[in-house]
Amino acid sequence: MAASADRSKPYMPLAGGAGDGWSKEDEATATCFCGAVQLAFPTQGPGLPTQGPGLVDAFVCNCVDCRKITASMFASNVTVADTHLKHLRGQDNLKTFSQSHTIGSGKTMTNFF
Repeated sequence: MAASADRSKPYMPLAGGAGDGWSKEDEATATCFCGAVQLAFPTQGPGLPTQGPGLVDAFVCNCVDCRKITASMFASNVTVADTHLKHLRGQDNLKTFSQSHTIGSGKTMTNFF
């Protein structure tokens, strides 16, 4: 039997191993699941990480590849120009994975980890 929950306080479990991200007036961060890599990018206000200088695109995708990579029904994606991206930690840990044989368009899809 499951233990009863304390419902007096809201509870949101962490979705990864890092808890040191932030969203400020002019900057927000993105961290990988384990916390080894953290990036910062400019925003146009708190809560507006999808608006700001250097933003290339923001989109939701539910293709087979995005579902496989995120282990969910869709992926929320933000693309920021390299000129506006700061590596706070873990740049030497970044890896890429590319494939073209599963993409419907036949173009190569590259994922950065």
